Amino acid sequence: MDAAVQAFRPLPGEDHTTPALPEVASWIAIYEELSSVLRLVLSRLDGNGQSADIERQLGWIEERLALWRDRHQALAGVSIDRRDHSVTYAGRYLKLTRREADLLDFLVRHPGRPFTTRQLTILAWQNSRLSDAQVRTYMMRLRRRLREVGLAGLITIVRNRGYGAELPRSSAIR
Repeated sequence: MDAAVQAFRPLPGEDHTTPALPEVASWIAIYEELSSVLRLVLSRLDGNGQSADIERQLGWIEERLALWRDRHQALAGVSIDRRDHSVTYAGRYLKLTRREADLLDFLVRHPGRPFTTRQLTILAWQNSRLSDAQVRTYMMRLRRRLREVGLAGLITIVRNRGYGAELPRSSAIR
């Protein structure tokens, strides 16, 4: 078998059908770390001949990461539609603003990890001009609105660390 094809196999012990949210969150953390390491390697290669292979590997890792993030959302029963700017949970639909949907999607795709207001402006919205107060306002409004669909505890506040997301465990696996 070709070495490049062999390199793109799931990691040993990886079972995408697992119903265990903590295990899914662990795979997300593993793939996030792998992605981070490869991005660092790429930044130091300066476009030499090895970059194409590293970029292929990074692409594959990011596909796996997206797969695990989607699995995490499915197990929790939360569905975010970024095109429609909406969230559905337990059969209840809530229309959001574009910024609310982007923020929620970002937090849900990084379960259990707190982010500062500054990190959220850059990572969730790619807009470093928003002030900390504006981010807190969006967060307060989003938390209040999520109560309407039964997701009151979805967004967490970690003292001195920032905001995060803890998805609820749902019996409906999609």
